[in-house]
Amino acid sequence: MPDECVRLKLTQNINFLLFLFSILLIPFTLSAIEVGGQISEDTTWSPDNNPYEVIENVRVASGATLTILPGTEVKVGSAIATDYDDWHENFSYQNGITVAKFFWIDGSIIAEGTSQDSIIFTRLIDDPDQFWGCMYIPESARDYRFKHCRFEYTAGISLWAGRTAWGALNIYDGSGKFRNLFFYNNSCGVQVSQNSGPYEFINNRFIEDEYLNEFVSTLHHFQVVFSNPFEGGKEPLFANNYFSGRFNSSFCSVNFVSNTMANNEATNIYMLNTLEFQSYYYDNTFINNDRGLYPINLDDSVIYIRKNEFIDTEEAIHYSFNDNISGDIRENRFINSGVGIDRGNFGRVFNNFVDFGILRVDETNSEVHNNILLNCPNGLSVSWNNDIYNNIVINNQRAISNNAISYTNCILVNNDYPYSFNLSENPVLRNCIVDFPIEYPLIDGGNNIIVDSLQVQSIFADIQNGDFHLAPGSIAIDAGFDTLGYYYPFDFDFNYRVWDGDGNGSAIIDIGPYEYGSPSFGGIQGITSDPTTGEPVDYVLIKINNEPGEFTFSDSIGNFEYKLPTGTYNVYAERVFYDDVIEYHVEVVDGQFTQIEIPMYETVGINAPTIPNPSSQISNLNNYPNPFNPSTTISFSLNTEITEDSDLAIYNL
Repeated sequence: MPDECVRLKLTQNINFLLFLFSILLIPFTLSAIEVGGQISEDTTWSPDNNPYEVIENVRVASGATLTILPGTEVKVGSAIATDYDDWHENFSYQNGITVAKFFWIDGSIIAEGTSQDSIIFTRLIDDPDQFWGCMYIPESARDYRFKHCRFEYTAGISLWAGRTAWGALNIYDGSGKFRNLFFYNNSCGVQVSQNSGPYEFINNRFIEDEYLNEFVSTLHHFQVVFSNPFEGGKEPLFANNYFSGRFNSSFCSVNFVSNTMANNEATNIYMLNTLEFQSYYYDNTFINNDRGLYPINLDDSVIYIRKNEFIDTEEAIHYSFNDNISGDIRENRFINSGVGIDRGNFGRVFNNFVDFGILRVDETNSEVHNNILLNCPNGLSVSWNNDIYNNIVINNQRAISNNAISYTNCILVNNDYPYSFNLSENPVLRNCIVDFPIEYPLIDGGNNIIVDSLQVQSIFADIQNGDFHLAPGSIAIDAGFDTLGYYYPFDFDFNYRVWDGDGNGSAIIDIGPYEYGSPSFGGIQGITSDPTTGEPVDYVLIKINNEPGEFTFSDSIGNFEYKLPTGTYNVYAERVFYDDVIEYHVEVVDGQFTQIEIPMYETVGINAPTIPNPSSQISNLNNYPNPFNPSTTISFSLNTEITEDSDLAIYNL
C-alpha cells in the first residue's frame, strides 16, 4: 500500500511538470515573425523563424534583395472576397494601402526552395473566403527567381486604372525561368504582360478545385495569361506542366510541349494574336475538358498542332472565321473529341486518329489525308476546296457529310448511311473502296471498288480489334489513283509511299492511309546538350531545313528523333535562353538513323559570368558533333574586358 501511494504521487508530479512545460512552451510554438513595409537593404527570411506573417504590404526597394530560404513559410495578410463589393474594398491599392496584403518588387527577390523543402506563400487566415493579393513584379524589378514555391489563395490587386495584377505571380516587361512551382486555388496563376525577354515555365502545376470559393473562381478565370513577345523575340516555352480545374489559359505565341490539361469545364487555351507569330503545340494531353484549343483573332498566324492526345474534350480544336491561318494538324489522337475548322486558308490535316469524335473542315483550302475516322456521327465532314485522299472512314453514322468536291483513294465502309441528306454538291469518288452504290448525288470518278460485308473483313489485318493495316492480298494494295506529286512520301506509320505491295514490278499507291509492305523511314536521332556543362538541354525545337512544319522537340532529357526519307538535310535547333544552332549537311541513309549531338550554348547576358582568357590554350577536336561528317564545329568566346591581342590557331592534323 505505501508503494502504491509513492507511485501515485510520483505520477501526479510528472503530469504536473509536463503540464507546466507545455504552458511554458506555448509562447515559443505559437510565435511568428511579423513583417511588412519597405525593405531597403538585403534581407533573408529563414525557416528558423517560421512562419513569417505579412501584416503590411512588402515593397522591396531598388537595389535591395529579399532572399527566402528553402522551407520558409510566408503567411500574407488576407481579406474577404465573396463578391465584387468585397474585392473592390479589400483588394484595391489606395494611397499605398490595401486590406489584403501583397508583394511589390522594385529590386530583387530570390525564392528558391528544394524538392524536399519548398517555400510556401499562403493566406494569413485559413478561411475559404479569405485571400491575399499577389506577387507584383513591375518593369523596374532587377531580378526575380522562383523554384519549388507554392502560391495559394490569391485574388489579385487593382493597382490603378488600366493595371490589375491578377496573377499570383505578375511580371511586366522582363524574362525568367520558372520551374517546379505549384499554383493552388488562385484567381489567376501567372500573368505576364509586355514581355521583352525569354521565358520558360517547366514542371509547374496549376490546380483549381472545389475548395476555391465561387466568386474567386469566376473573378478572372485564367490559370495563365501571356501576352505577345516583342518582335524578334522567341516564343515562351511551356513544358511538362499540369493544369487542372475550371480555369482557362491564353497565349499569343508559345511553344507548348508535353503538358497535361485536365478537368476543365471551360476552354483550356485561348490562342490570341496581336502580331504575326507561329506557335507549336506538341505532345500534350487534353483530358475531360469542354474545349481544348480555341483561337481568337488569329489573322496571319501559323499554328502547328502535332502528336497531341485529346480525350473526352468536346471541342478539341476549333478554328472559326479566320481568313489567314495556316499550319498543320497532324499525328494527333482524338478520343470522344472533335475538330472543327471553319473558313480560312488552313494547311494540312493528316495522319490523325479520330474515335467517337468529329473531324469537320469547312470552307478552307486544306489537304485532308491519311486520317482514320471510326465510330463518329458524321464521318468525314469536309467541304469546298479541300483535297481529300487516302483516309479510312469506318463504323460511323454517315460516311460523307458536307459538300466536299472529291474523295480519292479513301476506304468508306461499315457506315450506317453513305452520306448526309443535305448535300448541296455532288462529291466525286475516285479509286475508293465503298460498300454502297455510287449514285446520285454522288458521282463515280472511276476505278472505285464496291464490296460486300465479307470482302470488308479481308481488306484489313484485324478489323475487329481496330488494326487497319492492309492484310496480305488486300484489294486495296496497289489500287489507288497514282498521280506523281499529289501525295506525301509517307503513310500513317511513316513508311515509304509509294511501294510495290503486290510484287508485280509496278509500284502504285495503295488505297487508305497505310502502304502495304513498305519499309520504314530512317531519320535523325540524337541529343541536345550544353557542351559547357555536359548537361542535356530539354525541350529544344528542332526543324528540318528550317521548314516550320517539319519539326520535333527534344524531350525532358534532351533526346529526339525525326523520321526522314533518304537525303541530306540541314537541322535547325532553337530554344529560349540558348543560341540558335544549324547542323549542315546531315545525311540520312535509306532506313537508317543518323546520330547527331546538337551543341546548345547558353545565350550570354549582361550579368553572365566572365569567361576565362582562352589565350595559350590548345584543344584537340574530333569531328564534332558528328564524327561521320567531314566538318567540325568550333566555338570560342573572348572576354571583352581583355584588351590585349589574342591569337586563334587552327591545325588540321
